[in-house]
Amino acid sequence: MLRPLLLSVAFAAVAGSALAQSQPYEQIRPAPQNWTVDLGAGVLYRNDSNGDTGSKTTIAPWVSANYRDLVYLNPIEGLTLDRPGFGADLAAYAYKRLPGNVVVGGRISRDVSDVSEGTEYYASIGHQRVTSVGLLNASAYVRGGDSKLADAYYGVSTAEAAANGIGAYSPGGGLQGAGASLVLLVPVGDKWGAGALLNYERRLGDVADSPLSQSDDAVRTGVFIARRFGG
Repeated sequence: MLRPLLLSVAFAAVAGSALAQSQPYEQIRPAPQNWTVDLGAGVLYRNDSNGDTGSKTTIAPWVSANYRDLVYLNPIEGLTLDRPGFGADLAAYAYKRLPGNVVVGGRISRDVSDVSEGTEYYASIGHQRVTSVGLLNASAYVRGGDSKLADAYYGVSTAEAAANGIGAYSPGGGLQGAGASLVLLVPVGDKWGAGALLNYERRLGDVADSPLSQSDDAVRTGVFIARRFGG
């Protein structure tokens, strides 16, 4: 069985810590007594970058902070659709743990930086357990949003349609996707953690009907490594 100290590093040091921190899975470590900061990087592959312009592999930084499991900072999250620009969301979460360390719930978030001015909602069910290799989290989810959010990603204005030879399109709100994710977090020494993730998503509704969505299937996978400072 993995030592609690090593597992705690992997648990909070790599991509997926935002998910773990916001959802009430069974505690596997004591709360940090002071600030902790996790710094690292990962390689992420996506086949749906920028409206199906082709697959894309990127090197992404990872940074997060935690103060006594009361305050969290995760400015970069891994498995989301590409934003049309840098932005910030204000989000509210509600989750409940069921027997067997199963967690159900969701979140509602709204762009507050004038990037899309859209609102997104997300509901999920997940299970987390310690394996002989590391911490494994599996989840299934649905997500949706309003018309502003859909238009920011998959809308085509009249000017864009004329310039690119495609039809203008203005998507409405509603369900936008459903999928499943696996995240594995592995300790490396006493201050490092590594992780791997796999995500499949099926586009739904007006998003799937957009001329920018040439395929309704999206796959994202990646590997990460990070180091913890403080504690």
